[in-house]
Amino acid sequence: MRKWSNLFGEQFIFFFMVAFFIFMAVASPQFRTHYNLFNLWLDVVITSILGIGMTMVIITAGIDLSVASSLVLAAMMGAILMSQGWGVIPSFLFMVLVGLGFGLFNGVMVSRLKMVPFIVTLGTLSLGRGLAMLSTRAKSVYGFPDIVTRIGSGEIGYFPVAGIIVVILYVIAWYILNRTVFGRSVYLVGSNPRAARLSGIDVAKVKTLAYTISGLCAALAALIQMGRLNAAKPNMLYGLELDVVSAVVLGGASLFGGRGNIIGTLWGALVIVLIRNAMVLFGVSVYYHQVVKGLVILLAVFIDIVRSGAFRKR
Repeated sequence: MRKWSNLFGEQFIFFFMVAFFIFMAVASPQFRTHYNLFNLWLDVVITSILGIGMTMVIITAGIDLSVASSLVLAAMMGAILMSQGWGVIPSFLFMVLVGLGFGLFNGVMVSRLKMVPFIVTLGTLSLGRGLAMLSTRAKSVYGFPDIVTRIGSGEIGYFPVAGIIVVILYVIAWYILNRTVFGRSVYLVGSNPRAARLSGIDVAKVKTLAYTISGLCAALAALIQMGRLNAAKPNMLYGLELDVVSAVVLGGASLFGGRGNIIGTLWGALVIVLIRNAMVLFGVSVYYHQVVKGLVILLAVFIDIVRSGAFRKR
C-alpha cells in the first residue's frame, strides 16, 4: 500500500495536470485560442484564491463550505455601495470586513464553541446566500468603475491582471505556511492538537485565524469576480465550494488534517477547471457535469485515504 501512497503523492497531480493540458491542446483547436486560455485562467483565479484559505482550514482538520457564499455576499455588499456612489477603495474595504467577519464567525463557532466544522459552514453557506439574495431582493447589480473591470478581466501584455494577483497571493501564502510560526502551528494543530497545546500553541486562535483568512480570500476573489462579469449576481458560483475542496485535496491536503501543499492547491485548481473546460469544448451535456463533479470529489477523497494510509491501519 505504501507503493500506492507514493503513486498518489503531491507530484502526481502536477504531472496529471501537464498531461491533461497537452492532451487538450492537441485534441481541441479551440482550446489553444487566446480567448479560451484567457477565460480558463480567469476560472482558475477564483478557485485558486479560495483554495488558499481552504488549504489552511483543511490542514487544521476543518472544512469551510461557505467560501462561495462569503464571496457572493461580499460582492453584493461591494456592488451596492459602488452603485450608491461609494468609491472603489471604501467599498472594497467594506467587502474585506464582510469576508473577515464571515470567516471569524465560522472560526469562533468551530474553535471556541467546539461545533462541527461541516455543520457550521453548511449553515453559513445557506446564511450567506440568503443574505446576498435579501440584499437586493435577488436582483443583480451591474456597472462598476473601470478599475474594477481591469482587475477582473484586464491584461498586462499577455498576462491577466487577476493572474498576476494570484501569483502574488500564492507567494505570500507559501511563505506564511512554510516560513512563519503561524504556518508551523497550523500543521501541528491539524496533525496533533494535544501536542500543539502542550507546546504552548493556542489551538483555538490558530483555527480561528485559518477560517478568518479563508473569509479574507473570499473577499479578494469577490472583487475579481465582480470585475470579470462587470456585475454582482446573488445566484452566481453555485457549487463552487465543492470544486475548491476537490482542488485542495487533489493538491495534497488531507481531510484528516496535518498535511497540505499550497502549490499543490494551484495544480488541483487547474485540473478542476481543465476538466470543466474540456466538457464544454467537447459538447458534453450539462446534465453530465454534475455527475463528473461528483466522481471527481469521490476520487479526491479516495486519493486522500490512500495517502493517509487508512487502508494500512485496518
